[in-house]
Amino acid sequence: MSQGLIRSFAFAISLLLCLHGDAQNKMASSVNFRDKIGYGGNLGLRVGNPTYIELSPIAGYRLNTFLMPGVGVSYRYIRYRYANYAPKGSNLFGASVWVRAYVAPMVFGYAEYEVLNGEWDPYFQPDVRYNIYTSFVGGGYSQEMGGTSSYVMILFAINREWDSPYINPVIRVGFMIGGTDN
Repeated sequence: MSQGLIRSFAFAISLLLCLHGDAQNKMASSVNFRDKIGYGGNLGLRVGNPTYIELSPIAGYRLNTFLMPGVGVSYRYIRYRYANYAPKGSNLFGASVWVRAYVAPMVFGYAEYEVLNGEWDPYFQPDVRYNIYTSFVGGGYSQEMGGTSSYVMILFAINREWDSPYINPVIRVGFMIGGTDN
């Protein structure tokens, strides 16, 4: 074999080994990226007056050990019963952006901005829908088991309107799959 052919062969093998190593690093980082995505949500139920049913899925991305921003959507059904009136129900739809700031592995501060659209006075303004904007601050505790965690949060709606569906403090219990910081 000629000296030039051996060098070309060695260069090609070195290049392939570098590309193979780079591909493994990209595969490891893509798995890591997927592990940092968390999804889950809150379920709510209150029976009485008003009756309240909530389904609120969320998704977030763990940027580092400290921060996890995310988004959420929600559907809520509220049914009101007042004396001398027929029961009325209202479907509420919403979206939110939120951030968790972990001050310890299981303890986090929390802030959220939510927009809810609904028929807020179904007795006196039926079919009139409008948005209510709410900002929440508070904190929570999460307990991880495997790749799943459950959490409880105590939040305060800091700009409650007269027609807000929230009574302070707002307590949320939910779960999240993924979103770890390994």
